[in-house]
Amino acid sequence: MKGIAQRTIASVAILATLTLGTPALALAGTTTTTTTTIVAKTPVITTMKQYRAADKLYLAQRKVINLTFLAAVATAKLNLASSLSGALNSSQRISARATYRFAVTEATIARSNSLTQLGNPPVKPGHKTAVTTTTA
Repeated sequence: MKGIAQRTIASVAILATLTLGTPALALAGTTTTTTTTIVAKTPVITTMKQYRAADKLYLAQRKVINLTFLAAVATAKLNLASSLSGALNSSQRISARATYRFAVTEATIARSNSLTQLGNPPVKPGHKTAVTTTTA
């Protein structure tokens, strides 16, 4: 039980970090009229112990992103089912399906943005580090 609570707290902390960090990066490029280029270099990992810890953290963050996406899609499906059961005519059914598709599209975009912000997985010791360039 203690492990589940710790994982839940860690997942919420990771999700909050990703959620609060995204608007800050988005606003950084919008305040000026010039193009801002952000170069993020993967930290150098020198031992396998560091690699395993970094990989474990990376996979946990990806899991949170994927679970958030799946939860959003499940909510959209529930909303679709309830809307279709209460629909009286074809225009209400069409509207319900359009709302469902919009919700799934928004969840997909949010997942894609989160995965982009997460970046590449950590690099094992002895391999070349990846350089990621983002233009905002």
